[in-house]
Amino acid sequence: MALTPELVLRTLRPVPEEGPEPRWTPIPEDELDVLVQRVNEESKNEPLWIVAYGSLIWNPDFDFDAREFGTIYGWHRSFSLHIERWRAKRTLPSGTAASGRERSSVAEIFRARFWA
Repeated sequence: MALTPELVLRTLRPVPEEGPEPRWTPIPEDELDVLVQRVNEESKNEPLWIVAYGSLIWNPDFDFDAREFGTIYGWHRSFSLHIERWRAKRTLPSGTAASGRERSSVAEIFRARFWA
């Protein structure tokens, strides 16, 4: 058996875009600006390391200048974020990757390039 375009098409499940989860409150732009400023101030221009999970592993959507594996102590990956949209639906809810407390995890980490 060979992987063909027809077989790949059978894996697609179109899901209509319904917007954000109704129980989630997006961070307003002005609060996001304050958060970015706080990270800048607290980092004292030191590199910011971002732990990748989910799609960040194969599709990091930010500039970085280093990518490596590291052990993250006190945190672990967990499929504990309940979703009913995007890759899931109300009749077929799912969990997506999130961070859980305690334990440790080997993870891919990126050194973000925000101050270059």
